[in-house]
Amino acid sequence: MENEEKQLLAELNRSRAMNNGEIKEFAWNAMSGRWLYGAMTLILFLAVVMVLSIPQFFMEEDSVLYNAWEIFCTPFTWVLWIGLVACYLDLARKVEPSYARLFLGYRHIEFFLRIVITEIVQYILLVLWFLLLIVPGIMKAYSYTMTELVLVEHPEYSPLQAITASKEMMYGHRWEFFCLQARFWAWWLLVSFTFGIAALWVYPYYMTAKSKFYLELK
Repeated sequence: MENEEKQLLAELNRSRAMNNGEIKEFAWNAMSGRWLYGAMTLILFLAVVMVLSIPQFFMEEDSVLYNAWEIFCTPFTWVLWIGLVACYLDLARKVEPSYARLFLGYRHIEFFLRIVITEIVQYILLVLWFLLLIVPGIMKAYSYTMTELVLVEHPEYSPLQAITASKEMMYGHRWEFFCLQARFWAWWLLVSFTFGIAALWVYPYYMTAKSKFYLELK
């Protein structure tokens, strides 16, 4: 009976239309009074990433040591990015924002490793799909796009559980999410015209909209 209920809910979710206009408007309103927080969180994220990269300035580019440091730093960047995702999810949930959320993945070694393994598994799966064909690879990339948001809310999930949850949520909604992304194309054009400066506001806005899309899928 429980499996039948889950299947019914899944079918209902797949057939439910998402209102991207309302989602985008919600994100705009959610950012009200939080634009500085959104920008400062992104700046803090970029600052930490730059600090991690400092040793590479003293290494010969493409040397063994340079590449080894790149590999060493990548997991820390992934985990930090999960914290950034959590910050913008909080905005969509209208939870009191906190800069401490950026370091969410560093609090427990188990969660840290789970994040890293999840990103590795996702990467391998996507590479395999893209090797098969470009279109299936793109479709799978959209299927997995909510994985990090799932992991933020369910840190107890295994990598495959988080990926599968994202895939099930996005089934029937991949085109709608693409259309939501398309609504931000003009904003990203503004980012290019401002040499990336506008990204301090556009990226938080976009991620809050993506987080709202995820919450609607739930």
